[in-house]
Amino acid sequence: MTTYTIETLPAMTLTGAATQLPLPTMENVATVSRMKSDHFKALAQSGTFGQLMADSLDHYGYALSGVRDGQLEYFAGANTTATGTTTREVPAGNYIVLRAKGGPSRELFDQLIKQFFGEILPTRPELYVGDSFVLEVLLNGNPRDAVVELRLPTTVTA
Repeated sequence: MTTYTIETLPAMTLTGAATQLPLPTMENVATVSRMKSDHFKALAQSGTFGQLMADSLDHYGYALSGVRDGQLEYFAGANTTATGTTTREVPAGNYIVLRAKGGPSRELFDQLIKQFFGEILPTRPELYVGDSFVLEVLLNGNPRDAVVELRLPTTVTA
């Protein structure tokens, strides 16, 4: 079983770009995963993500996923004070944090999501109440040999 910690994290403002994706199901999870990667690749190829990272406060890449209007909004960006057209607020609070390293970032994130929702949550349902959001964090800037965190808000204290 994957281990996790519960950490108190500060609020942050992410600047970036959003895309709407289908809600993930057992049947389409691979397609949704590919669409997430495609969104990040498009931002990188356009130079948008490079500029966001140049202005980043912590030099981490972020992706915020949550349900909006019946679809999955996937917001890719950086923690920056630069003015951007699209921002999302990540509230301060307690977060479940899972970590992985040594492989493509998308595969590591998908593995952590599967482990949290498939293994951890069934035994600890109080950890993640309601339909909240998931925050993916690329810590080392290398999506091919990544160090990542998956953060999920929780009302459980450390």
